[in-house]
Amino acid sequence: MINNISDDERAKFYKSHRNRSSTTYKKKHLTQYNREFSDLTHASSTMSVLEVGCGTGIFLRYLEACQYREIVGVDIDKNLAAALEDLKQSEIYLDDVTKILKNELGDRRFDRIVLHDVAEHLELPVLINLMKLLRSHINDDGILLLRVPNVESPWGLRMFFGSFDHVTPLGPGRMFELGIMTGWSCDGCYPQEPNRLLRRLKERLFNKTIGALLSYHPEIWTANLLAVYKVQENTESDIFL
Repeated sequence: MINNISDDERAKFYKSHRNRSSTTYKKKHLTQYNREFSDLTHASSTMSVLEVGCGTGIFLRYLEACQYREIVGVDIDKNLAAALEDLKQSEIYLDDVTKILKNELGDRRFDRIVLHDVAEHLELPVLINLMKLLRSHINDDGILLLRVPNVESPWGLRMFFGSFDHVTPLGPGRMFELGIMTGWSCDGCYPQEPNRLLRRLKERLFNKTIGALLSYHPEIWTANLLAVYKVQENTESDIFL
């Protein structure tokens, strides 16, 4: 963590070199998100989905291709407008996320809320406040999905420390604790594995072999992990931070 750089300075630096090119939706994205979103969270096209940190919109394009009933994308970077202009079925809001959640989205609730590669960019107090706020935007049986670099894995360390804008290290253990602190129940953490079956099997074999040689090894080996959350009942999370 770079303690002598303010959040505003870090955000300004990140925006200065961020790639805002529109991402072409391909068959590989359908395969990836079917496995990492639809299957993992038991989602269907009849549901409403909010993506926080939508970036150039590749996940939103997946949702549109699958004809989800209600699609909303939020990002703090107003310069993404051009990259997202081809999205015709999605509501797009480009501004401070907290402001959008409290004002434009008001009392609206969603069946699924997704944060892909967002949590690691936020200081822990900011992340905690965001996750608490998202509780008021999820339906009673809804699910929150986070994807983050997995710092408990040696492969995830390169992913996390590859950018000065990654400030909160997260792994399976911390994802469960994050749920306790914010009023969510972490139902499980899962590896983000390659799309190709042969590559997936090779990595599993390699990691299993290494694990057999070590007395202590990661619970999840992949560079990224996916965490699934549901809202806790009768939570007392406000005692934290």
